[in-house]
Amino acid sequence: MGPAQGVLPSLFGTAAAATYAQTKYPIVLVHGLSGTSKYFGVIDYWWQIPSDLRANGATVYVADVAAFNSDEQRGEELLKQISSVLAATGAAKVNLIAHSQGGTTSRYAAAVKPQWIASVTTIGTPHAGTPVADTVAMTPQALKNLLADGTSVLGSLLSLFVGNPQPQDPLAALNGLTTAGAADFNRRYPSAGVPASCSSKSGAASEVRNGNTQLLYSWAGNQAGTNLLDVTDPIMVLGSVIIKTAGGGDNDGLVPVCSARFGRELGVYGWNHLDEVNQLFGLRGLFSADPVVTIRTQANRLKTAGL
Repeated sequence: MGPAQGVLPSLFGTAAAATYAQTKYPIVLVHGLSGTSKYFGVIDYWWQIPSDLRANGATVYVADVAAFNSDEQRGEELLKQISSVLAATGAAKVNLIAHSQGGTTSRYAAAVKPQWIASVTTIGTPHAGTPVADTVAMTPQALKNLLADGTSVLGSLLSLFVGNPQPQDPLAALNGLTTAGAADFNRRYPSAGVPASCSSKSGAASEVRNGNTQLLYSWAGNQAGTNLLDVTDPIMVLGSVIIKTAGGGDNDGLVPVCSARFGRELGVYGWNHLDEVNQLFGLRGLFSADPVVTIRTQANRLKTAGL
């Protein structure tokens, strides 16, 4: 099972009496940039989400790919872990639910091994890049190198805590998240789910790759500062200012709503980028939708679709 050995067995979904989220194929949750399955081996990236899905009958695995690297590298790591899931469960395919860069990482996997992927659901993914990455990319090379060294160490530590060391390349990750880098990725790994433009609103709800049909979904957030108690909100507010100054419009603090559109758009919620995965510790806007319920509902939607 390769690098996935230290990750997947402990994350195997247990049997549950409820069946609301009991999909035909296992669900694999894919984290984004700077992510891991569990921060410091303790705090779930997908806060309270895997346990809720399992309590509602789903078989769930949480992928653990490089915190900082290109979608190609992360995608190859994801494919190894999907292979382990298929071997462990006997399933023919998996459903990918992915956040942020995890969405483009999942698109890579879906393009390379379409026979393994039943559906791709992306949450706050910069399919067209983000002005935040464009801004960071314009900083002097010496500063970028310094930041890259620090984030590379951070990524290595994150993978060390879950016993699944992965190669880190922060500059490759940054380049892929720029608008130019995203355009190049879309050229090399085209998907019918990517809208032709913002005015298109949404892309195709499905696509067929080598005779394999994949259903495509997405949703996004459109708020930056959502909870005064959340210490990460100031970062989101700063990111939102950068995006709006660049003409990116409504956004979640890191990704424009327009860029997050993919496949069948299921909604735009009053969340920032971390609220989308129920972080930090579930802190979000007082009257905003519950991301745990939203993802549970998506599992039921996949179940209803026969996936």
